Amino acid sequence: MRIPPFTKHASLSLTAAVLLFHVLFFSATMADAAQEKKPSQTASSESVKESFDDALRGEQSDLVGMEQGLERWEQLRSNTIQEIESFRMQNAAHENLLIALHTRIEPLETALNANRIATTSLSERIVEFEKIGTIAPGWMAQLSDRISIAEKRMIELKRGDLSGPQSRGIRQKLKSLLDILYEKKKRGQLFLKSYTELLDKLKQTRNDLIETRRQLEIRLQSQEKSKLFERNLLPFKRLTISTLVSEIKTTWNHSAGFLRTGFWQQQWINFQRSGGTAQAIFLIVFLSAVILRNKIWRYFQSIEQRMEGPGYSMRRLALNMLRRSFLLMCAAVLLWLYDLLNFPHVNYHFARFLSQSVFTLLVTKWGVDYFQNRIDDSGSHLNFFIQNRLVTFFKILCALVITHLVFMGMFGSESVTVWVFSLAIKIFLFIWTIIYWRAIDKMVSTITRRGETMPCYALHYTARGWSYLVFGGALLIDLIGYHTLAAHWLVSWAETLALLLWASIGWRSIQEWHLSQKGIVEAQENVDVPIVAAPVGWFLVQMARLLWLSALLAGILLAWAGTDFMVESLKKFFQMDFSVGSLRVSVKGILLAVILFYVTHVATRIGRRFLSEKVLDSRNFERGLKDSIVTISSYVIWGLGILLALGMLGVNATSLAVVFGALSIGIGFGLQNIFNNFISGLILLFERPIQVGDYVEVNGLWAEVKKINVRSTIVQTFDNATVIIPNSDFISQQVTNWSFKDPRMRRHIDIGVAYGSDIELVRRTLLEIPKTISHILKYPQPDVLFMDHGESALIFRLRYWIHVDYYFSTSTDVRFELDHRFRELGIEIAFPQRDLHIRSDHTGSFSKNSDANAPEPLPDEKEDAEKKIKS
Repeated sequence: MRIPPFTKHASLSLTAAVLLFHVLFFSATMADAAQEKKPSQTASSESVKESFDDALRGEQSDLVGMEQGLERWEQLRSNTIQEIESFRMQNAAHENLLIALHTRIEPLETALNANRIATTSLSERIVEFEKIGTIAPGWMAQLSDRISIAEKRMIELKRGDLSGPQSRGIRQKLKSLLDILYEKKKRGQLFLKSYTELLDKLKQTRNDLIETRRQLEIRLQSQEKSKLFERNLLPFKRLTISTLVSEIKTTWNHSAGFLRTGFWQQQWINFQRSGGTAQAIFLIVFLSAVILRNKIWRYFQSIEQRMEGPGYSMRRLALNMLRRSFLLMCAAVLLWLYDLLNFPHVNYHFARFLSQSVFTLLVTKWGVDYFQNRIDDSGSHLNFFIQNRLVTFFKILCALVITHLVFMGMFGSESVTVWVFSLAIKIFLFIWTIIYWRAIDKMVSTITRRGETMPCYALHYTARGWSYLVFGGALLIDLIGYHTLAAHWLVSWAETLALLLWASIGWRSIQEWHLSQKGIVEAQENVDVPIVAAPVGWFLVQMARLLWLSALLAGILLAWAGTDFMVESLKKFFQMDFSVGSLRVSVKGILLAVILFYVTHVATRIGRRFLSEKVLDSRNFERGLKDSIVTISSYVIWGLGILLALGMLGVNATSLAVVFGALSIGIGFGLQNIFNNFISGLILLFERPIQVGDYVEVNGLWAEVKKINVRSTIVQTFDNATVIIPNSDFISQQVTNWSFKDPRMRRHIDIGVAYGSDIELVRRTLLEIPKTISHILKYPQPDVLFMDHGESALIFRLRYWIHVDYYFSTSTDVRFELDHRFRELGIEIAFPQRDLHIRSDHTGSFSKNSDANAPEPLPDEKEDAEKKIKS
């Protein structure tokens, strides 16, 4: 097998370049040796002559090697020029495609792939030649230095002590050495000149190919868009015997080409030119996946075994589907990445057939696995019927689609044979849909007659309408004449169906994960364990939901539009801007600002919990100080987030000054109360006259401080009522803080005993009562004060210290114990007494007088009064 001349340079270029510059370097080394052996004034003429003889022989040998290297260079140059010419001819043919008014999509795709192969090949050649260009100037500079040294030595010899025939012989040999060096320099300069010209041609050709590729991509995109809505008014007019015979002959010729040597030779050339490195890397990655398949399967199975219970059903199903379709997924992802990176294919049509076949097999595998694992559990005949029919449908449809792809590879996408076969597939799909739903209706009617309930009644009719819309719509669109649109309709719905399948599994898996996270948090809260993992888990769930939504939107755009079209549309959408007054706002800025607000919210939530539980809890700080630090940190994070978000929106310092100016005016007119509360809240956080957990008394209201917010403070009374108090009330009014610096507080209880009681016994009894109450503090010690001689009692006061948490309960316990002790000891608790004196006046009426100093009534009057009272 003879390889064309322009394919040999891949090995010749590197070999010739190495040999040529090895000769240059070796000659430079020999020149160094000649200079090292240069005669000195003390050396003998014989030794000088021998050294020049050795240098001269070496240079002559190097000159011969350099001539051989230059011959190889000329051969390399000739082959490279032939390759450049072939690429230029190919580029001219591609330009002719661009000039033509009507060009089919397939030739454009083939031309674009060939252009990528040529561009890759030229880029590799340019890299090889540029390596030479970085070394050659340095070697030529070294050769020039050695020539100057040899010339200087020649001048020294002419003025030296050597004379006679020996001097002439040495000068003659040095002159011969200089002639060889001059010749090498001349040839090196010629080489550099030809090298520079050749490198410029390579770069110019590559630039031409890149420009043609850009035009081919633009033409292909426009052609695909126009082809999508191109209508054939008489679709059956092309269906003639002559057309079918012509296509069969064309296909036979293409098939016979597979048996020719030239076809495989061209594939080998394309493989060499397309850069085998990328293809080898992708192949190695796929082979690694094949080798590690069993280990990955076992790993997935081990995870599935740990996911037992109803809370893991969707995640277990997702792992099962991924495990069973692992190799197909690897192949599909690698082929998709290869196309996404625009790497050239050895054979474009085979690569497209391979990627489409892998995608078809993958979607079929997902559908079969899903319906075999999900339609199920009730064991009803309807479920079994749906499962068996859908599994059979997926398998038949997969076989039909792959057969259709084979026909496209053989006849071409615009072939009449391919169109007839695709129309037959659409008719089959529509007829199968009608038969399937009739069978479903029969089973539903049977279920209804039995009195059973129909499962998923709404879903049943939704699926029916969707199937008629997809398959009936595709058949109708094709019969009207929009063949490409009908194919795009079916493929887009297939991709959307696969996307919605995984979107459903993904969303349910996220919900399961969220419920499991809530269960973990509740379990930890029940055992009173600090839970830093709670906000982290919540954040991960929110991020998963955001990624799910982003992937769903991107997948739908990819399914219904081409990748390039989607990317360009998204760029235009994100760069779209509009004016709001003097402010210029873009869609990208709004989205970034929203994301930044969300990230700030998440960072604040996680930061508060982490700072509180992991940093401050390990320090011996007061509770109120911890809460102030956490709250101020949250304000700082929100402030930075808002400033960055405003910057994303395009608000500059001047705009902020305007905003703050308007805000100051608003404060002056109607927002001063809100601003007053905000500043008061900052004062409360920094000065900390009250803290979270303090017991305060505001306007006669006793309560515990629960939270200090921006505008108000939340307190909770002892009756479990939540009261929201503006922050300014704590700054401008008198507030009693019962636990400001010390949570201890002193209480007292007054007790009155009857006159005549043993006061020492009373004192001892009162001092013993605090010892029996657990919440009364031992220090400061309780004491008893004799307060006063009252009107009807001796007044004593018991004073004791308690923690503020037991303010009310301890007083009750003390009174219960005091009453119990006094009853046992017979100490009478005095109460106010009044004497009632009744007298009659001269009118015979009675009057009540509670005055103890009133005159005593006469005996006769007393008797008369008593008789009247008794009567």
